[in-house]
Amino acid sequence: MFGRMTAEAILTVGPGCDPVAAVHSLVEAAEQVKVTKWIEFPDSLLVFVMVPGDTNSGTIYVLDRKPGVWYWVDFEDSQYGGYSLAELERLLDECSLLSLVERPGLLRTSLNWFVEAGKAPFAAA
Repeated sequence: MFGRMTAEAILTVGPGCDPVAAVHSLVEAAEQVKVTKWIEFPDSLLVFVMVPGDTNSGTIYVLDRKPGVWYWVDFEDSQYGGYSLAELERLLDECSLLSLVERPGLLRTSLNWFVEAGKAPFAAA
């Protein structure tokens, strides 16, 4: 589980967009999802959304607040239907995902980020 991470720009809400308005725009675009986790930093915002009633449908989105761009965060693993809240907590606690999220400019780079349990995220060529 986890491994190579991808961050794909999916929605632009504009620079300096109010966080509540930005999340509202994301939820409208994602259709019928519920925000189950919200973590805010000065330069970014992470939300974890799920389809109500489906505990393995979670998706991670990160707002780069400076340009006002939402990124869909995914991993090259076998979790094609999404993640559970427990798996998100594992990403946050054991894989230090927030070290990337709090510096969203790293998501805009062409670096290949890898996320593994027990290690800080690392870039590889």
